[in-house]
Amino acid sequence: MDSILKKGLFLVTTAGAITAFPATAYADDPADDVMPQMGIEEVLNNCYNAKEEIAVEEYLVPTEKGEYLDMAFANVQSFLYIRSEPTTESEWVGKLYPDYAAKILGPVGEWTKVQSGEVTGYVYSEYIIIGNNAEQKAQEMVRNSDAENGEEVFTYAESKEEEEARLAEEAAAKAGSGQAIVDFACQFIGNPYVWGGTSLTNGADCSGFVQSVFAHFGVSLPRTTWDMEHVGTPVSYDQAIPGDIILYSGHVGIYMGNGQIVNAINSARGIGILPATYSSIVTVRRLI
Repeated sequence: MDSILKKGLFLVTTAGAITAFPATAYADDPADDVMPQMGIEEVLNNCYNAKEEIAVEEYLVPTEKGEYLDMAFANVQSFLYIRSEPTTESEWVGKLYPDYAAKILGPVGEWTKVQSGEVTGYVYSEYIIIGNNAEQKAQEMVRNSDAENGEEVFTYAESKEEEEARLAEEAAAKAGSGQAIVDFACQFIGNPYVWGGTSLTNGADCSGFVQSVFAHFGVSLPRTTWDMEHVGTPVSYDQAIPGDIILYSGHVGIYMGNGQIVNAINSARGIGILPATYSSIVTVRRLI
């Protein structure tokens, strides 16, 4: 047969493929394999006028799909909202963290409908990996994993309800460990205040007291209150839990709960308890 496709044979062999081209690009149709956006006349002219052999496969939609071509992966630094509707004004129903997986349920446009774990909704398409790139990423993750089941390799979305439950559990755990810090610190109530001191028994100033208490639990803190203003994670006072530290202008104490702090007060009162709002609060820091 001539290297240039004969008109009749081309029409017979490509008619079905041409009419099957999708009008909308789906995530499981890799961009490199989608038919060029040209009319049938242009395709035919390419064949008739070419000076070299033309592979009909260039114009056919692949019939074989990769195992993971219907998957998407979050391509973000923090997290990607899954929303109830394809708009930023709609409620978010779940979150995809970096490299979390989802199954594509609909066409890929500005928004894509996905299912991830127990969450179904829409994600902004700019922040997901799809098509051949998703296939390659999935295959690489499977190769680098010891999991017997491929599905066990992937991590799926956390629903809004699951996040709320997790945060509540974490807060409870932190409060429990924070209470241990408070209990330890309170053992030294009545001991002396010594400016520049760090001894829980022989005397400490406010920052020395806090530094030494946390050192007992393996937490290293800077020496001065000014430096302590930048440690840990900031939280608002109404979110403070036992074990947080509260900083004032030139002073620091450990929050006990119930609106109180344990702290090295001054040389007259030593280590004792004060109202947490005895003075204007500069910042509350969570260390555990």
